[in-house]
Amino acid sequence: MPTPTELRARAAELESRVPPVTAGPRTDNERMWLEKAAALREEADRLDADRVTEK
Repeated sequence: MPTPTELRARAAELESRVPPVTAGPRTDNERMWLEKAAALREEADRLDADRVTEK
């Protein structure tokens, strides 16, 4: 299972694929990458919260 740090790194890598919003409308792939990055960040946050409550 990936760690929260690994999940956030993967999210950052996906976000880096997307050009700035000033470059024009988002493609379907760019929207998908941003949605996946958001989901990875949420999962990392959930894992962090679970770890804190286990202590």
